[in-house]
Amino acid sequence: MEHRFGIFGTVEELNRAAAAQKAEGDEEALFALAAENGICREDAEDYLDGAAEELATPLMAALGKLDMEAAELGLKSQLADWKGCIAAMCSDDEALCHAVFRPEKELAYVLAEGIRHASKNRVWIPARIIQMADIPAGSAIGMTGRDELRRIAYRYYTGEGGRT
Repeated sequence: MEHRFGIFGTVEELNRAAAAQKAEGDEEALFALAAENGICREDAEDYLDGAAEELATPLMAALGKLDMEAAELGLKSQLADWKGCIAAMCSDDEALCHAVFRPEKELAYVLAEGIRHASKNRVWIPARIIQMADIPAGSAIGMTGRDELRRIAYRYYTGEGGRT
């Protein structure tokens, strides 16, 4: 992904860059900056109009980054659900938002750890369900529950055990 405006280490840096574009009166550059960071045009317009004091809150920046990463990865199904779980976690924790926005942190790592956990923690499918699903007897499925995914995400993004 190309970064015309650079990669920001913090939400504050992003907002300073937005303030500079606004001060120069360069609306198109501000819209491009917002788009490059996953911030919707309407939020950029609110910032330009003075309805918002900053281009992005920590939550907006984290969700924007997660959305950009998810689009780049082409997430579908369970992986898209896991990304949604991490986004929901951000809505409850501003420190996590700041951690998610850090450029060295990647959603792909959390997803990979979730898949690794699922692979190591296969559960056997009950015979009745196997029959109903018309799959081979003795089948197993890898599972990573929401609580475990939350632990993986907090540990990766913040270095802490995190809340569940």
